Amino acid sequence: MDKVNQSSEMNDSYEYIYDGLIVQCHLEKYDRISGICFIAICCFSFLGNGLLVYALARYEDLKRVTMLFLLYLAVFDLLFTMTLPFWAVDHLIEWIFGDFMCKVLTGAYFVGLYGSLMLLTAMTVDCFFFIVVRSQWFTWRRRLNCAKAAFVGSALISFGASMKEVLNSTVETEHSVRLCRSLSSDDDHVGYYTQFAMLFVLPLVIISLCYGKILHTIMSSSGRRRYKTVLVVFLIILAFVGCWGPYHVVLIVKPQKPIANCRLDQIFIACRILAYFHCCVNPLLFLIRARSRKILSTLLCCKPQHRSTEPSDRSSDPSYFNNHQRASIASPQNVTELKSI
Repeated sequence: MDKVNQSSEMNDSYEYIYDGLIVQCHLEKYDRISGICFIAICCFSFLGNGLLVYALARYEDLKRVTMLFLLYLAVFDLLFTMTLPFWAVDHLIEWIFGDFMCKVLTGAYFVGLYGSLMLLTAMTVDCFFFIVVRSQWFTWRRRLNCAKAAFVGSALISFGASMKEVLNSTVETEHSVRLCRSLSSDDDHVGYYTQFAMLFVLPLVIISLCYGKILHTIMSSSGRRRYKTVLVVFLIILAFVGCWGPYHVVLIVKPQKPIANCRLDQIFIACRILAYFHCCVNPLLFLIRARSRKILSTLLCCKPQHRSTEPSDRSSDPSYFNNHQRASIASPQNVTELKSI
């Protein structure tokens, strides 16, 4: 993963050769733009994910696995969002929080980032097993336990994966400006390729394969909710690829350029802002459900609203729940309804 403060990776201004001419590249204004965008993303993410967490805890049944996954995703997104104001100050002014906070916030940044990506993949695999495989072993209680294990596992793996960056992070002074930066070498091409493979290609392949089978199962059935479900699936994949795709592509291209490239640095900054915006996407996807829009209206208008008590969530007996779910999913009308999972 690139260091959070890219201004530490690029000088605020430098000279490069273009068409035989020496051109001055100024990145100070892009640092300011990045800082302002980080603050805006932080505000939207705190508002959206905060409302999402409250709505899920207050009005939804967290014994439903999908709702539990959404809650965990919101927690990781909020952890990632919590670091953005500090990086905004770093870009707008300088790093004023000390070496210890540099390491702590770097760790929180990567845990939130890695955790949300791994949990999104785990959520996709869960949907695949529930809709496509339909194993009798995969009971409601086992699904619930697997969701909790996925959250804990994602947190632990993310924490371990972030330790290298945490240990390499320190505060250094460049041109009389203090920056929180990583001491790792910028020439570590293996690190870029490994990151691209593990944090983009692999999740994308898993998500694409799983949702391909899910879509095949859905489209082979008939139901009035079929197209809405296809839309939800499409938006999940589109959000993942649209936000993180350009960022990782540029991240792979940058090490291949031995000479500083001003335009590439500017493109990278824009792609990084787009990638960070992904933490605001989950609450928007949550609003696709009619019930979610009703809950939002309740929160904004302070109307009374009851917790969801759908028939599939009422029984605490795993065997009953599993039989009920299998009976429901066998129905052509209900097989396409993601709200039942």
